[in-house]
Amino acid sequence: MIDGKQHIAIMQPYFFPYIGYWQLIHAADLFVVGDNVHYIKQGWINRNRILGEKDQPQYFGIEVSRASRNRLICETSRVVNRSQAEYLCRVLKFYYGQAPHYNEAMEIIKPILLDEDPDLTRYLIKQMQSVAKYLGIHTEIRLLSEVSDRWECHSPEIIRHTCEYFGFTDYINPSGAGMDYYHKDAFREMGINLNFLRRNEDIRYKQRTDEFVPDLSIIDLMMYCSRDELHDILNRYHFL
Repeated sequence: MIDGKQHIAIMQPYFFPYIGYWQLIHAADLFVVGDNVHYIKQGWINRNRILGEKDQPQYFGIEVSRASRNRLICETSRVVNRSQAEYLCRVLKFYYGQAPHYNEAMEIIKPILLDEDPDLTRYLIKQMQSVAKYLGIHTEIRLLSEVSDRWECHSPEIIRHTCEYFGFTDYINPSGAGMDYYHKDAFREMGINLNFLRRNEDIRYKQRTDEFVPDLSIIDLMMYCSRDELHDILNRYHFL
């Protein structure tokens, strides 16, 4: 709740997303997962970045079956491969085995990586719920497909219909590209107060490298930050 108002946010499900995604969930009273929007290839739905070789960002993710921009996320399956899942666990041990919170973090991360649910949406929702609980986030999570099976309109109309369906008039969107596409006056005409969330620029924590590498997966923070530190970082954002 912000300034005594209830807020809603909508976003596609991502694979162990960066801290800004979790701040968005944390700031909202209701987080709606965009499960029935089109899959984005080369995006963040099935992969993210960890601190890898030579202390540089390295992609880390799962395989998706017949990924296509013409298919909805909820129509997309993941490739279940136990050997690959165990390999991902070994990759994390190799790069993060000496991190101060490795064991604690892996209690959450390893069961997610070894989960054999082929349904991509269901798998990502379970991941989201597990990590949110670890981070101390209590926001209610629902699915966009509850509002409509399919969408034949553009994003602002999807947001309007979703706000009406769940009974919200205050919407949070990440800052960035959305600020060029969404305009507060246009939303106000639809009866919606639009807020843009931006994480603070002072977010830093001790990694294994001297030069801080930002915008990595939440995995990196879970490995290097205590639960108290994570809670503090979650609250380092402001609205535009």
